[in-house]
Amino acid sequence: MQIESADKAAWNIAESKRNDKPVLIRYRPDLESHIGNVKYPKRLIIFWDYEQFESSGLPSKAQFDDMRQFEDAIVNTLDHDRLAVFAFSYTHAGTREWHFYTLNIQEVGGRINSAFSSFPKLPIELQVTDDPDWEKLKEVYRYCV
Repeated sequence: MQIESADKAAWNIAESKRNDKPVLIRYRPDLESHIGNVKYPKRLIIFWDYEQFESSGLPSKAQFDDMRQFEDAIVNTLDHDRLAVFAFSYTHAGTREWHFYTLNIQEVGGRINSAFSSFPKLPIELQVTDDPDWEKLKEVYRYCV
């Protein structure tokens, strides 16, 4: 069974609170049948730390708009041919995270560098971790479903 592209997939949103601040998780329920796919043993996390102007800890409208543009660009760069599968995003208290599953970190890095070389410097950091069983996505499902 083929994994659908992120821009064609259905998404769910879960809201909660942690330390009296809202938590937003946007995730793909259609990936449950693909958990542990051997083609995607690594998890790429992209962190965007933002200044909290609102007491809620959520981004301002302008920050949300900037993050949406970034997300559209990164999804078009990585997920269109499933080099990386965009699984979920997490927003809480000054940080938004995008979580992708992939195999080829070098190719992912090359595409990110190429796609964003003409952009102004973005407040993002990248982290890669081994997650062959998609444990983090399983945790999202346990938390959200």
